[in-house]
Amino acid sequence: MERDDGRDTVTLVLPASRPFADLPRVVLASMLRIHRINPGDVGELATSVMEATAELAVEGSEVIIEFRVTDAEVSVDLTGNGRSLRISVPRT
Repeated sequence: MERDDGRDTVTLVLPASRPFADLPRVVLASMLRIHRINPGDVGELATSVMEATAELAVEGSEVIIEFRVTDAEVSVDLTGNGRSLRISVPRT
């Protein structure tokens, strides 16, 4: 049963003025640890999130990243520079 009541969502806002390149990876690793998900089970999710963050921040835009874990998937929604991206992988 999928639960999405907001309790399993973490929002990270990266300001345009400062580089915090490693924070998305740290937040994702923490979420996986809290939910006892083996990082190997979600493939290249961390790499994809880091690449998408760099792409959205290239114009000096604030980037908003929402990390969400449900019974069915791990998803990351990114918004910045007038664009939105969603990266998700199923939980195994």
